[in-house]
Amino acid sequence: MRVIVADDDPDTRALNRRAIAHEMPDTDVVEVADPASLEQALSAIPDLLVTDYDLRWIDGFEILTRVRGAHPNCAAIMVTGTGNEDLAVRAMKAGFDDYIVKGQNQLKRLGLTARLVIERSQAKRALSENRDLVLAELYHRLHNNLQIVISLIRQTEKTLRDAADRQQLADLRQRIQALSSLQEQFYRSPDFRRVEFGAFLGELAERLSALALIPVTLVAEIEPLVLPVDVAVPFGLLANEIITNAVQHAFSDEAQGGRMTVRLQRQDGRCVLTVEDDGRGFEGGLRSQPAGMGLHLVRRLAQQIDGTVSIETNHFGTRVTVEIGL
Repeated sequence: MRVIVADDDPDTRALNRRAIAHEMPDTDVVEVADPASLEQALSAIPDLLVTDYDLRWIDGFEILTRVRGAHPNCAAIMVTGTGNEDLAVRAMKAGFDDYIVKGQNQLKRLGLTARLVIERSQAKRALSENRDLVLAELYHRLHNNLQIVISLIRQTEKTLRDAADRQQLADLRQRIQALSSLQEQFYRSPDFRRVEFGAFLGELAERLSALALIPVTLVAEIEPLVLPVDVAVPFGLLANEIITNAVQHAFSDEAQGGRMTVRLQRQDGRCVLTVEDDGRGFEGGLRSQPAGMGLHLVRRLAQQIDGTVSIETNHFGTRVTVEIGL
């Protein structure tokens, strides 16, 4: 164990050190009395910070900010001579794990509290690690299962004679492939609750543009963007529909080539996805599947994440823009 004790009174630091060592004999206690010793103490990972509220050169809240900035998992206890209830509430809201008022039983309580806080912190960390391992395994298995489904659909496509039926299955397969690609991004992410959406979108655009009937030049202007999982999934499916629509329907077989731009950027606290092509526009406002199913699905997915969809189309091409809040 490694504990940082911050106090500008050397006698208090010595007493705190003794109380902690009595409860946890193998603990390495590092004393902090000034900015230089604080910087030195942060060079190694601490398990616990014990700090006075009011030091001459800094306060306990600022020390907590400095320590957690360098070592986010460090537990913390505030020690103060003020039994002010507002200060106690403020300390707990700031992230302190416990609060001790100086007094007759301070040293006895400090050692016991330090041990309990460290044990609680270790238990939470272990629980978090186990949860992440379980999530990683779930994402991995789901990804593999989706690949099996994709393979089954591909095999079924080959048995169908009707071209329209084959196309519907191919569209379904592509949607599942988009989900599988997102699952792969979740698996790569260090935080399973969030995903780097820009990386997914770039891979998706490259894969889909390669499926066009004619050579399509892809221009990808994609900013890094981390999104929570519950937003990334419908947004990813939505992007898949828009890009697939452009690849399948914007360019005719007779064309010499085409150009498609996929842009993802932040604008005034919102995320803006733009897919633009220089192919033919929507015929009668519908350029996708029968009855405009692709466009209908795009709007439904956008509603799930409180997004808006706008379409500009003419004989010079089409631009689809989706905006969602961040």
